[in-house]
Amino acid sequence: MKVYDKPLEYTLTHIFTGAIAVFYPIVFWIFAVYQLLQLTLNVRFFGLHGEIRLGNNPIHTARKFAEFALGYGVAWLLRNQLHKKE
Repeated sequence: MKVYDKPLEYTLTHIFTGAIAVFYPIVFWIFAVYQLLQLTLNVRFFGLHGEIRLGNNPIHTARKFAEFALGYGVAWLLRNQLHKKE
């Protein structure tokens, strides 16, 4: 089952969502519930394309969490660097 064929804009939304979570922590919980729901239901929701595809697995979900973590980490570092200069 190939589950890695997601368009680039979804990778970018995961990164951007992680960055937003630095400022609004509730975003992490919404993201986590949403991703775990997809994993549990064995589907992937493509809201920007109005599509639902069957097939999901823990590795794919972990990849989405890693994209989220990348955005979170970059935003956290930038925020903390800006606070140091003040």
